[in-house]
Amino acid sequence: MFARIRHVAVYTENYQRTCRFYQSIFGMKKITTGMTDEKGDYDPNRGHMKKITTGMTDEKGDYDPNRGHISDGVIGLALLQRHAGIRSGLDHFGFEVESTETVLERLRKSYPELRVATSLEHVPFSVLRIQDPAGTHIDVSQQGVAKVREGYLEEGWEQPRHLHHVAIRSGRPSLLAEFYQHVFELRPLEGVSDNGQLRLSDGRVSVVIIPTENNSYRAMTEGLDHIGFKVEDLKKAGRELDDLGKSHPDSAPKKIDLGRFGHVTRREIESCVLGQVALCDPDGVLMDLMEGK
Repeated sequence: MFARIRHVAVYTENYQRTCRFYQSIFGMKKITTGMTDEKGDYDPNRGHMKKITTGMTDEKGDYDPNRGHISDGVIGLALLQRHAGIRSGLDHFGFEVESTETVLERLRKSYPELRVATSLEHVPFSVLRIQDPAGTHIDVSQQGVAKVREGYLEEGWEQPRHLHHVAIRSGRPSLLAEFYQHVFELRPLEGVSDNGQLRLSDGRVSVVIIPTENNSYRAMTEGLDHIGFKVEDLKKAGRELDDLGKSHPDSAPKKIDLGRFGHVTRREIESCVLGQVALCDPDGVLMDLMEGK
């Protein structure tokens, strides 16, 4: 395949509790260190240059060397600290491609209106940040590029629980599907669901494109909707979620069926053509589980 999905990122209020959730339930392991980027800035109070550390910081803004990306063996999950002005939750996902120049050429030729930027220096995965026609932010990486570091350079490992799909809402599902087929060469999967959902695949991970609706404000919004994991046994995973809630209440999944629109949100997530059980992480990032090998 020309491209494969290798990265997902969420903003969290608390790295430790959220990391515990993904490691305990999905067996994810750390693949990068708390890498940082130091730069100089003039300190008027001291009259000289001071070093500013950016990158893996904690909720107080202090650099935390213990933070890093975790992985299911193929997909790297970045748990980014939410700071002022940043929305919490699912933020972006990323592809590893054979050629970033090919991606850029396809964008210039067919999607010149889409934004493209060079990724931040301290980020261990991406080379480029682009947007799809629904406004979804996408990191683009290429094997062999010096900026790509640590676990993203390795082949990874196989494990029974892993990320299975990424779901995106769009007001123009067919056009969005064409974008992913043309730019990243994803393969369309046969059939359209009863509610118009489309599916594409890189051979392992699927992209589900869900039409926007006017049933709720959330469903009206284009962009990333939720992620999905495959587990070997749904009942076993359910027991482990219960156990995690008892041993570490702060890492328990946030309840969906709360508030005026909780039942609507649950109905929307349960409508995913690939999901079987709806839940969310401690910060409320929506996801679903499906059973399989």
